[in-house]
Amino acid sequence: MMKLVTGTLLAVAVASGAALAQTTPPAAPTAAADAKFKAADKNGNGTLEGSEVDAFKANLAKIDANKDGKISREEFAAALKAGTIN
Repeated sequence: MMKLVTGTLLAVAVASGAALAQTTPPAAPTAAADAKFKAADKNGNGTLEGSEVDAFKANLAKIDANKDGKISREEFAAALKAGTIN
């Protein structure tokens, strides 16, 4: 009985580890998304923050995936792709 439980737990651990390893990284921004991001990033620091975010406040909860109050280049590209921003 102990071998059955141990074997089952091991199988579940291996299967869940493989499933977690298959998460896909965020897609790289396209050239168009990158150009729009650069236009919005007035201070050129690589994130939209402070007054730069004002134009996107209405959809910030949808755009800011990590909820840090800033919009990264990847978050911006994902929002463009999803149609959250134009």
